[in-house]
Amino acid sequence: MANTVSVDALRREMWKKELFQDVIDGMYFTQNGLMGEGDNNIVQTFSDLKKEAGDTITVPLTAKLAGAGVSGDSELEGNEEAISSYYDQIAIDQIRNAVRLTGRLDSQKACYDMFKDAKEKLSIWAQEFLERQIFLKLGGVSVTTLTDETGAVYSGRATWSNTPDAIPLATEAGNTGVDYTYRYVNADAAQGLDGIAATDVLTTALISKAKMVAKLASPCVRPLRIKGQDFYVMFIHPKQAWDLKNASSSVWAQAQREAQVRGENNPIFTGSLGVWDGVILFEHEYVPTLTGDGASVVFSSGNTTYAPNGVRVYRSLLCGRQAVGAAFTKDSFEMTEETFDYKNKVGISTGIIGGVQKMMFNSKNYGVVTVDTGATA
Repeated sequence: MANTVSVDALRREMWKKELFQDVIDGMYFTQNGLMGEGDNNIVQTFSDLKKEAGDTITVPLTAKLAGAGVSGDSELEGNEEAISSYYDQIAIDQIRNAVRLTGRLDSQKACYDMFKDAKEKLSIWAQEFLERQIFLKLGGVSVTTLTDETGAVYSGRATWSNTPDAIPLATEAGNTGVDYTYRYVNADAAQGLDGIAATDVLTTALISKAKMVAKLASPCVRPLRIKGQDFYVMFIHPKQAWDLKNASSSVWAQAQREAQVRGENNPIFTGSLGVWDGVILFEHEYVPTLTGDGASVVFSSGNTTYAPNGVRVYRSLLCGRQAVGAAFTKDSFEMTEETFDYKNKVGISTGIIGGVQKMMFNSKNYGVVTVDTGATA
């Protein structure tokens, strides 16, 4: 009698496909229609690494035509307009994690499938790792010691695969509150980042100002095209959302009440907080934040500006097309089973080979306007 046995290589290939599908489908950006291979996405994915060796993905970026053209019967030949083209690169890195079960006896005692649970937990870990990377890159965060509201360090892998380009010091510290060149808005127009107070909160006016910066920047931040209409997407921290919804002015609440009926063609998509002035808002706890110490705490290494002592700053992100690039494919994911101690203990590992980076056009943010505010909650 012949026994049918599983082939380890085939099992690993199956796990790899399952992991890829679980991670990509489960990601916040995928579920909200903000991530895909085309350029009409906030997060544009690239699969050029599928079968070729290499440690970078080169992403071409071009500006729209700006010439005046020729009129009448004026000669067009010889007066053609050159397309301004640039490129950015996404470097490739690897990240791994693993779970080792105690042993067969312990697994037998458990009232649930510990092996299956370990695989699911690793899949969730990979999703959240990539989501965190996207927010860190968009915010230009390269300091690896920033803590969240609970005091836990959240930026430890801020420089994984790529060190994101920082908002220049002169822009953060500027006293205009707006920078079109580097696409930056600050809630304290008088003093800049180092003057932000808890009362300098996110408002509907600030959202409109960020949209204005996106449209007037050169090249402009291109909006998403959704059912024939143009929209930007803005990610805000839950505490910024609280200020927006609970402001003494009822502008935000009234705008949501008067929005068109929810349905297939409604711009207020499922999962979003609402819409204001053509900007769809999403609330997410991964929006970068820091508490200033009045001396050195900054989002980006190399900058010397700071937030006032004890004031927590929140960096919301107004995004358009191709704001961030992500390079990974089915071959970039791995899930492996290993045994130890005479096969009594089982370990499961997962890994991602890929990269995430904020797109830059001629050394400027290509698809994101950063908005720094305080919060009163």
